[in-house]
Amino acid sequence: MIPSKKLSLVLLVGMAFLMAACTGTVHGTGGGDRGGTGGGGGGGGSTPVSATIGGTVSNLAAGTSLILQDNGGDSLKITANGPFTFMTPVTGTDVYAVTVLTQPISPNQICTVASGSGTATANVTNVAVSCVLSYTIGGTVTGLIGTGFILQNNSDLEQLPISPGSGNQAFTFKNPVPTGTVYTITIFAQPTAPVQTCQFGIGTNTGTATANVTSVVVTCPAVTFSVGGTIVGLQGVLPNNGPITDGTFILQNVLGNTLTITANGPFTFATPEALNDQFQISVLHSASTQPQGCTLWNYKGVVSASITNIVVDCSHNDWTWIDGTDTAGVAVPPTPQYGSFPSTAPLTIPNPFTNTPGARYSAAGWTDKFGNLFLFGGDGWELTGNSQPNTLDAPMNDLWVCIMSFDYCQWQLVGGYDPTKEVVNTVNTTVGAQIIANAQNEGQSGFYPGTPVAPQARLEAGTWTDNAGNLWLFGGKSTGALFLNDLWMYNTAAFNGSNYTTTEGQWTQVAGSGAPDQAGTYTGAPGTLSPGARVNPASWTDNSGNLWLFGGFGHDVNGTIGYLNDLWEYTGGNWVWISSGNTNKVNQNGVYGTAGTASPSNVPGGRHQAATWVDANGNLWLFGGEGEDSVGTPNGILNDLWMYNIGSNEWTYVMGSTKANQNGIYGPQPLVGPPNTTGAAGTVGLTGGTAGTLPGSRWGASGWTDKGGDFWLFGGWGLDSNATNGNGALNDLWVYTPNATAGQPGKWTWIKGSNTGSDNGLYGVLTRPYLTYYIWTPGGRSNATHWVDGLGQLWLFGGDGYDSTSTTGNGYLNDMWRYLPYQD
Repeated sequence: MIPSKKLSLVLLVGMAFLMAACTGTVHGTGGGDRGGTGGGGGGGGSTPVSATIGGTVSNLAAGTSLILQDNGGDSLKITANGPFTFMTPVTGTDVYAVTVLTQPISPNQICTVASGSGTATANVTNVAVSCVLSYTIGGTVTGLIGTGFILQNNSDLEQLPISPGSGNQAFTFKNPVPTGTVYTITIFAQPTAPVQTCQFGIGTNTGTATANVTSVVVTCPAVTFSVGGTIVGLQGVLPNNGPITDGTFILQNVLGNTLTITANGPFTFATPEALNDQFQISVLHSASTQPQGCTLWNYKGVVSASITNIVVDCSHNDWTWIDGTDTAGVAVPPTPQYGSFPSTAPLTIPNPFTNTPGARYSAAGWTDKFGNLFLFGGDGWELTGNSQPNTLDAPMNDLWVCIMSFDYCQWQLVGGYDPTKEVVNTVNTTVGAQIIANAQNEGQSGFYPGTPVAPQARLEAGTWTDNAGNLWLFGGKSTGALFLNDLWMYNTAAFNGSNYTTTEGQWTQVAGSGAPDQAGTYTGAPGTLSPGARVNPASWTDNSGNLWLFGGFGHDVNGTIGYLNDLWEYTGGNWVWISSGNTNKVNQNGVYGTAGTASPSNVPGGRHQAATWVDANGNLWLFGGEGEDSVGTPNGILNDLWMYNIGSNEWTYVMGSTKANQNGIYGPQPLVGPPNTTGAAGTVGLTGGTAGTLPGSRWGASGWTDKGGDFWLFGGWGLDSNATNGNGALNDLWVYTPNATAGQPGKWTWIKGSNTGSDNGLYGVLTRPYLTYYIWTPGGRSNATHWVDGLGQLWLFGGDGYDSTSTTGNGYLNDMWRYLPYQD
């Protein structure tokens, strides 16, 4: 037994030396690096080889191929099933790792490697590459417009970002999945900017892959926004401006989406619009409650958010710039704003209208029986065309008419195209040409060659319109700052409502003196009495067509100049002094008595530049002005309201302060009409008046009476909500609703404009057809000319104050404005 063991050991040693000889390397018995004679290193080291790596490919589809790699290189293209061997054997550490570099396509397959890595101790032939068919997962996305949208395939956690693109697009995950894979597609991140909540079609986001999947459906709902805005200025149903119930006022969006409007206030179309859609709002049918149209603002565009700023402005409670310029003439340094009127009638009507009187203040104004608006004189600038134009302002006696065309008007110089032939200084001309030549001058004496007789140039006169439609003019200030007391009548019988440029009326002086600065004649035989010369008297026409005159600044019975408080009536061709007592003397303090109580002893103090109205019962009303309060405050500015009853010959102090220089009490805005037009405030979007509000003291304000018997007051020079005496030119608009019991306090309501003085005007656009926008307003001013037309619209022209840009407040204006009050 022992010998056999020795033989076996000899054989093993011999075989070891033989293998070492074959490899050319001899390892030492120690465990060190490779060496020629052994030695060094530790014991038990492995024996390196040079081995080929290979195996078998199965189930590779015909006509396709894949690429394998060993240890990240030595790429080997496989085109058929069966064995394969990499070209380069592994050496050194003998490690191998077989991977798939490129999977087969056409058809898609996924090949996986088994037994693909290890340490080779001999040639490797057992690497198994098995291929199966694979399929892509995809589908369609519709409605996507947001960013940041990401889908995820939960079978392999692949994430697929999808950009908005055109909103409708196909998608496919990059990585196919093996046949038979159960897949579930989820939304990893919903889109933002804008936010959307996308959803899968029911059952489309999960399944088993047995073919390419294209049926995943992702729907992102449209991003929609509401479209709406605000209705303003819509006249409701009379008598209290109630909701429109007949369905006539209809808006539409993009010629299809309709909305019936019943009242002022916010509106929103029922059907929203998608992001980036266009919207365009229009009026499909006008409201039956008003003949005026509506102007739409911010009414079209592209939807990028909820639309809330559309304004449908239906004209009521709006100031609208109708004619003239938005730049004032300035007296110092002289910067004239001349009038404009072509010497020959234009063949077409300009758009916008260009005819306009020159800038001026304290001009006389009347409304004739056709509802057209007359303007005479004032202090300002002449018509263009003078070969030596005046740069300084002065009194004038030109006569203009603004001819109504439904709810706007066009200025014409009365008689400016009269073709009647004349010879003036041996020159053949026409009456019309001479009338134009007269208007191209200032400071006229009252007679210009070739023209009818007219009152001399003046400002600050008293005016009336009698029941026959004739226009009356009293007193004022002439060239040279002289006071007048002449009374003139302008007979309008020749006019038919449209022939004003080719025909003239007739001026006749019916009373008073041709000489200036006349004292008043208070006693004597009928026909001998006459008010003294004065400026800025208060004037009214009563229901019988008689003319009434109160106060002003001028000459009393003794010829003394001061504030007057005498009351006169012109009736039956004669002046009658009504007030008696000390009212024939200047600078009389007011006697107020008890508010709301009439008394024979009550009388307003002397004053000029007060605002006036006549109520439905024929009572005469007086507000403010400059003059005497209850205690004789020098040059006081007033805000007291008085009523005179003709039948009882008694004054009633109604409300306001008995002392001068009072700030206004404004209350909140917006307030858009007299309280009796806001009975349905909860449904028509109007706000009623506030108790205790009261205009501040002022002079030179404009006053109107509307069809409902309410009194309107605009601007003047005076005190705003917090200022001192003589603060500045105001542009606040107020309405006074009389008490049902005559003489008892009614209610003042602040409607529009600023509660601080010296505001510029906001003019908007001058065009035809005109536009309306509730934010437009005249600038602060005093001594403007004002009218009410046949439709009950309130009109304002010129005055002394602020244009669109002025900062000094001393400009003379020739802008024409219309205010449309709510009817009641």
